[in-house]
Amino acid sequence: MSHSPDPEHRRRGHRNVPHTADVRLEAWAPHREDCLVEAVAGLVESFAEPPPEGSWTVTVDFPSGDDEATLVSVLDTVIHLMETRDGLPVRAGAESCDGGVRMRFHLADLRQVDITGAVPKAVTWHELRFRRHETGWSCAATIDV
Repeated sequence: MSHSPDPEHRRRGHRNVPHTADVRLEAWAPHREDCLVEAVAGLVESFAEPPPEGSWTVTVDFPSGDDEATLVSVLDTVIHLMETRDGLPVRAGAESCDGGVRMRFHLADLRQVDITGAVPKAVTWHELRFRRHETGWSCAATIDV
């Protein structure tokens, strides 16, 4: 018996778009938290092929505030986890908490990750976007590599 995909699942995703000397990622989803999860996946896929399973989980709470600042903080946290814990998210989850967002990063050891592109250094504020639309949320960020 085959099941058709959840309609909400089809309305979420991410992609990397060409950008001079940097990485530009776009993500979209029906809910704010899912859009952040897609942005994390887009960032990771821009430079790596991690193993299917992580070895440990890190949970980080991001306080309520400006959505664009939250996007930058979440993506910067991915870079920070690589630099300080030698871990790369193979999967992320998010939920709303007190107006902010709680992210769970399921990490793989960087030694088990195939690096396929330029490793990100920082998230820029140039052309940063995180907005709600009639059909959900979308975001875009430029990543220094």
